[in-house]
Amino acid sequence: MGAVTELKSTPDVFRAVVRALESARFRPEITLSRIAPPRGLAPHAISFAAEVGRSLSPRAARAHDAAGPREAPASGRFVVLYDESCPQPWQGPFRIVSWFRSRMDTEMGRDELLTDVSWAWLTDTLGEHGALFTAEGGTASRTVERHYGSLTDRADVAQVEVRASWTPVPQPPQGGAPHWAESHLRAWTHVLCTAAGLPPHHEGVAYV
Repeated sequence: MGAVTELKSTPDVFRAVVRALESARFRPEITLSRIAPPRGLAPHAISFAAEVGRSLSPRAARAHDAAGPREAPASGRFVVLYDESCPQPWQGPFRIVSWFRSRMDTEMGRDELLTDVSWAWLTDTLGEHGALFTAEGGTASRTVERHYGSLTDRADVAQVEVRASWTPVPQPPQGGAPHWAESHLRAWTHVLCTAAGLPPHHEGVAYV
């Protein structure tokens, strides 16, 4: 994920976040790369792009094939903002902003509960990873594309997209636990894998 960029003007508390995120490791299907953060949202920010690639489940493979070979079955952006003035809507000095989209099979894409389920993937997974948060908000949407005319030979394509932001509640690491920022990023990448239809991952187990 690249070397940590140390800036003398960066507060120590945010530098610790950068170090934790850049040293984090994830399951092999995830490609995570640091990108330029959006401007104007906060004095300090770090941003990552993520894609879920190989070792797809049958459901994810079908959706991926329908989407075409160039598009990942799930992708997104993850941004950590820091403003020591603690903007009132944030309720804290940090704010995480994210979005992800994933291709689905059309049967699932037509389910009206998909948006509720997608939002629950995020909030439930944060809790399961011990990533405490507050002041969460966002949107979830689903679309189904149907082709016409000369494109009628193409299969329908469904997609879900979740845009969310939340304020992390930092906790000091205890007993070798990861930095709180890593817990949030790890939970978010887990959501991408769930959306892509990957099976649960266990260290040291190979998946085919």
